[in-house]
Amino acid sequence: MVQGYLGSEGIESQLKDELTAQVYNFYSNAIGGVKIQVKESDYEKARLLLQKGGYLKTDDDKADTEDSIEVVTSDETTNTKICPFCQSTNIGKKKEPNLLSVFVYFILGVLFPIFRKTYKCFDCGKEWKFKKSRKFT
Repeated sequence: MVQGYLGSEGIESQLKDELTAQVYNFYSNAIGGVKIQVKESDYEKARLLLQKGGYLKTDDDKADTEDSIEVVTSDETTNTKICPFCQSTNIGKKKEPNLLSVFVYFILGVLFPIFRKTYKCFDCGKEWKFKKSRKFT
């Protein structure tokens, strides 16, 4: 896709290690994945095009997408189908293993839920989990 995108903008490119990654897909990380090569004179233009097209992330983009899961308190009236930050309904659920539970599971061999549920908004990019608020009487 990247090679086609650059080609549509008039930049010639070649793929390196494409066939190796296809045939021996477990070697992909060892060889550094598939690499795209462009002429040195087209490098800066290609880099800017790839950033504009969303294929390369800048340092600012990486700082914005830092893996931080926020905790949102909830009660019976909280709507869990909308994002608490931007009010969007374009959200999804993620299930990730809780590392402490996985460790205890392997040591004791006890079956219990080992996944924690988090939510991700695809519009604002935030991740959160709900924590029930306690009622004190």
